[in-house]
Amino acid sequence: MAKLSREPLVHFIILGALLFAGHLLWERHVSKTDYTITVTAEEMERQALIFAGENRRQPTDEDLKALLFSYVEEQALMREAERLGLGEDDTIIRRRLAQKMRFIIEDADAPNLPEDSELKLWFETNIEMFKTPETRSFSHIYISPEEHGDNLDEKTKSILSDLSGDDVNWTALGDPFMLKRAFKGLSAVETTRLFGPTFSNGLQDLKGTMWQGPVESAFGLHIVRLDKVTPALTPNFEDVREDVQKAWREEAQRSANQTALKELIKKYKVDVQDAAESGAAK
Repeated sequence: MAKLSREPLVHFIILGALLFAGHLLWERHVSKTDYTITVTAEEMERQALIFAGENRRQPTDEDLKALLFSYVEEQALMREAERLGLGEDDTIIRRRLAQKMRFIIEDADAPNLPEDSELKLWFETNIEMFKTPETRSFSHIYISPEEHGDNLDEKTKSILSDLSGDDVNWTALGDPFMLKRAFKGLSAVETTRLFGPTFSNGLQDLKGTMWQGPVESAFGLHIVRLDKVTPALTPNFEDVREDVQKAWREEAQRSANQTALKELIKKYKVDVQDAAESGAAK
């Protein structure tokens, strides 16, 4: 018996039996784990917080039971779908997973602010972000192309002639307009959004406070009176310190997110096949 125990073949058989038994035990453990849905207290707290946020009230016992059942149901369906490989070529699932990974990358601590000297230099480099643009207040009289057709020029001259008189009620002149007849403090961007770029450019060219025109817009023609021009304002650093800090943090965060994403992509080899290679692969 002692001699038999020293035979290499016996050692090999015993080792093989042990490995086989260990493999069976591991398979049972994995199988048991795969078919066990563990619901932790932390998960139920998370579900309750989501419920409270969506419904603006704390969940009742019945709500908690429903949340528990919904979570277990979701886990069971997800695991069965994974087991069947249903998500392997699903665009929606891929995008959702990529979105969650992006959230993880972007969920980083806010970058620490630099010293004032560096922050001021950044402010000066990006001064256009903090300027208050020039604004213009104006009144206008609308002339509709649909109403007057080929007589637009005559109608314009007639209204300008009427405006040259004393005590003229200008609001009674012209055609009805869907927007207001007077606007206060519009920037060029806001004017473009409302009337189109041609009118906005024409308004910038007006001088003085007399009635002028016509100025063309996306709607038709306008006789315009420039009521007030408020020049652009370049602020001092101290006056907009909080805005500068916020803008700097946002830019630094975007830069950090892009760097993290590039580092993530570097882990992968990118093989872009041409059409011929793609067809051959099939």
